[in-house]
Amino acid sequence: MPRQALAARPQRKPGERRASIRLVPPQEIVCYWSCGDRYAKARVYDISAGGLCLLVNQRLDLGTVLTVELINGPHTFLCARNLRVVRVFPGVGKDAVIGGQFERKLNYDELLPFLV
Repeated sequence: MPRQALAARPQRKPGERRASIRLVPPQEIVCYWSCGDRYAKARVYDISAGGLCLLVNQRLDLGTVLTVELINGPHTFLCARNLRVVRVFPGVGKDAVIGGQFERKLNYDELLPFLV
């Protein structure tokens, strides 16, 4: 009897290290972040179970740990997490786009309110 081939795993782009799929939210996610005495609002570009991509109005250093509060579009769900800055892309003026990794991943029930 001939052997059946196993389904091939999807190929990742070279250099792709993310363990979670990034999703662009269909609605605005309100995000407040704090670090020490700094407290500000940020824009969420994408979200995954493992982290976020944010537009912030201050330059942040790699490795900085932020406390983020995420509120879904209808304002019916709030999720707070610590986020470690793992990528920084300078923007215009003081703005920066940062990529961050949650210290504890979002589970399905925590991620879903941001995607519906």
